[in-house]
Amino acid sequence: MKKITYWGASVMMLGMLTFTSCSEKTKDSANETVEEAKNDMDENVADAKADIKEAGNEFEDKVKEDKDALKSDIDNAVAKIDRKIEEADAKMDKATAKEKAKWQERKKELNKERDELKASWNDTKAETAEKWDDFKAKTKAKIDKVEADLKD
Repeated sequence: MKKITYWGASVMMLGMLTFTSCSEKTKDSANETVEEAKNDMDENVADAKADIKEAGNEFEDKVKEDKDALKSDIDNAVAKIDRKIEEADAKMDKATAKEKAKWQERKKELNKERDELKASWNDTKAETAEKWDDFKAKTKAKIDKVEADLKD
């Protein structure tokens, strides 16, 4: 009976040692897994930040290109208006009183359109990137209106 007791105690002791050492290995493995996950997360966060910064830079570059193109469109429209104003001035010199009144009214309209376009360009400088597409569409519509008006 003593042999069975010793044998049982030995098995229990061996089992305790096995479970204890397994538990330490499991803890070490879990700690390594947590550390690897943390490192992966840090890398992913760094990658995401870099991607966001790159996307922001690309968007700013696009807005700058759009602003340059819009400035060119506004300048061209203003130049066309200036030529129409010069034409109106030339026509007023040779026109009758009734025609002069008509051309003076037309000149006022042209000056107003020119001032609106120039104001649009000044507004461009203050526009934020978030509102850029809406602003650009409104300004393009003004330019299209002016160009259609100049064809008359």
